Amino acid sequence: MIVLHQSESSPFCDKIRRVLHFKKRAYEAREVPLHELLVGASALGSRGRVPLLEHAGTTVGGSSDIARYLERVVPEPALYPTEPRARALAHVLEDWADESLYFFELWFRFMLRANAGESSRIATRSEPPLLRRAAEATLPTLVRNVLRAQGLGRKDPEAVLGDFARHVASIAALLEGDWLVGDATTIADLSVYAQLAYALDTGEGAAVLGDHPRVLAWMERVNAATAP
Repeated sequence: MIVLHQSESSPFCDKIRRVLHFKKRAYEAREVPLHELLVGASALGSRGRVPLLEHAGTTVGGSSDIARYLERVVPEPALYPTEPRARALAHVLEDWADESLYFFELWFRFMLRANAGESSRIATRSEPPLLRRAAEATLPTLVRNVLRAQGLGRKDPEAVLGDFARHVASIAALLEGDWLVGDATTIADLSVYAQLAYALDTGEGAAVLGDHPRVLAWMERVNAATAP
């Protein structure tokens, strides 16, 4: 039995759900309320973050570590190229998605006030009723503080949109075939898709992505290959 401790609104959890679907492995998803993540959930031990995977007596945290673990225990179909250069490129793109694109999707959802209310409602759906309203009101401020500390939250909106547009244009340039790396689905596709999908759910993100039909077509392919 595979148990995935998750937050449904997290792109990193979406990434792991897609890894599991791609590898055709059944799992039980356990939603972790936001307040437990903020204070450190006992069910998550000292890790205090999601995704967290339990399988055969092993506990693994962090989306990249979980993906590599699943590749070891469920090697087929493979998500990591065997050719060294392609494998290195897949690693770089996964890390870029996790460490850079992630802050852009957060910016679209929480820094833009027109989107923050709905994004907060979605992120706090698992909260107990008495905590939900407070969590919903507090979350945008918490995320904006993270974005300011990271740097993106201190930029003018026009600059952020320009940066994001360049990122999406770079993805389009990489798409010589159907996938980002080589001729098969890899962890790079799932990692980049997971971040872009949350940006696409906002009007501003959709406007940028809409200028790149090749990227949108690729996102449809990734979703078809990895959706439940």
